Amino acid sequence: MRLTHFFLFSSFLAIVASCDNSLETDKRYAEEKSIESYISSKKWSYTKSNGVYCSPQSQSYGYEVNYGDTILFWYKGYTITSPILVFDSNIKSVAIEAKLDTMVRKFEPLRAVIGSTPLLDGLKYGLLLCRENQKATILFPSNLGFGDSYVGPVMPWSPLAFDVEVIYLNGPGKVNEQNLFRTFNLSEYTLHSSGLYYQQVVDTGIVRPTETDKVFGSYTVKLTGGQEIESFATTTEPITLSNLTPHAVRIGFTLASVGGTVNIIAPSPLAYGKKGTPKVSPYTPVEITVKLDSIKTN
Repeated sequence: MRLTHFFLFSSFLAIVASCDNSLETDKRYAEEKSIESYISSKKWSYTKSNGVYCSPQSQSYGYEVNYGDTILFWYKGYTITSPILVFDSNIKSVAIEAKLDTMVRKFEPLRAVIGSTPLLDGLKYGLLLCRENQKATILFPSNLGFGDSYVGPVMPWSPLAFDVEVIYLNGPGKVNEQNLFRTFNLSEYTLHSSGLYYQQVVDTGIVRPTETDKVFGSYTVKLTGGQEIESFATTTEPITLSNLTPHAVRIGFTLASVGGTVNIIAPSPLAYGKKGTPKVSPYTPVEITVKLDSIKTN
């Protein structure tokens, strides 16, 4: 019989469920320090949630993975402590190099419905930190993996890592927002590579900033119905674009010429995302106006 992705599914979760759910504090602490040391050695940035570390390996403006979403993804699972070994992958070249049994694996993207498809907890929580069309490395301690059990070649109490690439995402939040976008009149707007739409209201043709610049100017963010969400205007101190959120505002400044004005309609992945804010519902597009006065030169 041909098995697929067998390290990720319920038969192995049953083993994990039988483990002692209360790891000793010092053991969990040691594993987290091991993970952080590994990340530091790679010079990766990361976010951490639910005990899981996620280091993006590529930039993506795609939709964030959420509960109820259907995704397709490639993966490579491996240990990060000596001896480092690859224990599972749905990528044939990786499996061959790691000398995995290619006869019991199906080499195609894994389809999962987040929250329904049984996955290792660490992998599930890590995928929730990823975006569509993004590569990332997900790392987590053994209590979110195989615990105190021997699973294949993986030793007990082993923190795990998964290199993943989410190549497809579909879910109710994305579908509803895309349907809403179809009601907008975007005939005078240009589609940007990030997925936002922009209109040059005033274009002086003078130099435009990059995302690493500091600028003087202003911006306003509104719901598509006109309600203002936030606004800001510089006085004596410039805006550091690399720190600016929402991301659509940052991109907006890079589209503006000095002395120019840009209008933007941005989808939620570039605005307030799947969580929203107290003022903005999840999966809500916004309208943004950016005015660029000058670029700080020193």
